[in-house]
Amino acid sequence: MNDSTVNILSLFDEILLVIYNKLDNMDVLYSLIGVNRKLDRLARDITFTQSVDLFTILSNESNDSRNKSILDRFCFDILPQIQHNIESLTLDSLLIDRVFRIGNYSKLHKLTFLNLQFEMASRLFNDKSSFIHIFQNQISHFTVMMHDDSKGEYIKELFTNVFTNILIIFANLIYLNFHSQDICRYISKPFLSLPSTTCYSSNIVHLNIGVFSFDDCLCLLDGHLTQLHTFIVKVEHIIDTSMTIKNTKAVSNLKCFSLTSFHRTNEYDNQILPLLHQMLQLEELTLSLIVDNRTSFIDGTHLINNILNRMSYLQTFIFNIITEYVTMDEERLPTLDDIEQPLIQRGFNVNCYTDYNEFYKGQCHIYSLPYTIDCMHIHSSLFYGDLFRTVRYLYVQDFVRSFEDDFFVRIAQAFPLLNKLTMFNKHKQVKLKQQQDNHESTYAINEFSHLMILNVAMSCIDYAKQFLFDFNTRLPCLNRLHIKYRDLVIVTENFTNNDARVNCSKLQHIIFDSIPTIYPENFYLYFPLL
Repeated sequence: MNDSTVNILSLFDEILLVIYNKLDNMDVLYSLIGVNRKLDRLARDITFTQSVDLFTILSNESNDSRNKSILDRFCFDILPQIQHNIESLTLDSLLIDRVFRIGNYSKLHKLTFLNLQFEMASRLFNDKSSFIHIFQNQISHFTVMMHDDSKGEYIKELFTNVFTNILIIFANLIYLNFHSQDICRYISKPFLSLPSTTCYSSNIVHLNIGVFSFDDCLCLLDGHLTQLHTFIVKVEHIIDTSMTIKNTKAVSNLKCFSLTSFHRTNEYDNQILPLLHQMLQLEELTLSLIVDNRTSFIDGTHLINNILNRMSYLQTFIFNIITEYVTMDEERLPTLDDIEQPLIQRGFNVNCYTDYNEFYKGQCHIYSLPYTIDCMHIHSSLFYGDLFRTVRYLYVQDFVRSFEDDFFVRIAQAFPLLNKLTMFNKHKQVKLKQQQDNHESTYAINEFSHLMILNVAMSCIDYAKQFLFDFNTRLPCLNRLHIKYRDLVIVTENFTNNDARVNCSKLQHIIFDSIPTIYPENFYLYFPLL
C-alpha cells in the first residue's frame, strides 16, 4: 500500500489531474481533500471546487448512515475550505439552512434548490431574509423545483408569491427554471396575475416554467420580460383561455419556444397557432400536444402551411402531436405517406401511426426524429415503435383494445431508459390466460432495466400480472408501485406466491387506492424494504 501511495504521489500534476477528471467531482472532493498536501492541493483546483452538487448524496437511498457521514464531512470539513471558489451549488431543501451558515459564497451565481417546500420558499424569498440580503444581486442562474404534499387554499397564494418574489428580488437573474411536482395539486385556476406597475427582473433571457393554464403562459409573455430569448413552458391545461396579449414585444423577439401539454386541448387553432404566428424571429420551436375535435389531422401538410411557411427564421422544429376525436369516415383516413411525405420532402425525419374506432374516431400521432423530448403519451395499441432514448416518462392508454404482449415487447425495445410508466386500460388481455397457465409466452421476457415507478392503478388486473410476474417481465429497479390494494392481494395470492416476489423485492413505496386498516402477516415479508 505504501509503495502504491508513493507511486501515485510521484506522478506529475498534469497526469494526476487527468485521473481526477475521470472521477466524479464529488468523489474527488470527498476522498482527496485532506489526504495529503499534494492530493489536497490538486483537489482544490477550481475545476473541482467551482460546482458542488450535494443533492446526489441525499438521493442515494442505499445507506442513510453513510450518506449522513458524507454530508457531515462536506459541511464540517470540505465546504468551509472551498466555499470561496464555489460558483454553482445544488441542494436539497433539507440542506439549505445548514449549507448557507457555512460561508458567504462570494463567487456563487448559479443555484439549484430541489424538493423545496412552499413555506420554506416563502421564508427564503422575501426582502427580510438574510439569504436574499446576501444573494439578491449575485444569482444569475436559478433552478427551483417545488415538492410539497401540503394542500389548501393558502398553498395557491404561496405558489404565486414565491414565483413573483423571485422575479422581483433577484435583480440580475438571467436564467430561471421554476417547476412544481404536481401543479394541479396546488392550483385549480390561472395563478399568475402580474401587475404592470410591479418591477420585474428585466434581464431574464431564459425562462423554463410549469404553469396551470394557457392564460398563465400568455401573462408571462405580455410585455413583462422584455429581454426574454428562450421560453420553455409546460402547461397543465389549455382550455377556456380568455387572455389576449396586449404588448407583443416579448413574443416577437423570442428565439426559442417550447410548449408542452399532455391534457387534450381544443384550442390549438384559435389560441396556439395565433400565438406562434406572432413569433416572427423564432429559430427553434418544440411542440408536444394532444389536440382534439378538429375536422382533420395535424399532419405534414398542415405543419408546413401553418408553421414552417410562416416562420422564415426557423431552423429547428421538434414536434410530438396527437390529434384525436377527428370526425371522418374510416375509408377517408389518410395513408401514412399522405401524412409524412410533405415533411420528408422538406428534409425532416418523421414517423407516425393512425387509428380509427368508434370511440376516438380518427386519431393520428406524428413525431419528429430523433426524438429529444423526455416524455411521451401513446393513445393506441397500434403504436409500432421506434427508438426513444430520451424518454423517461411514458403514459399509455387505449379505451378500445387491450394491450397484448407484443405491444409491451415494442415498448421495452423502444424506450430503453424508461424511468416511469403509467397505464390506463380497462380491457382484459386476450393472451394472458394461456401464458399464465403454461408459464410461457411466444415472446421473450420483457426487461425494463431502468423502470423505477410503475402505475397500474387505473388498469385491469391483467396488467399488474403482466408486469409483476417475473416470467412475463423483469423489473430490476422497481422502487415505487401504484396499484389497487385488492389487485395486489390477488396477484400475490395474499402475499404468498413467488411469481411476483422478485419484481417486488426492491419496492420502497406502494401507493394504494385505499389503505387497509391492518396488513396481513405476510405483507412486510413480501416487501422487505417497505
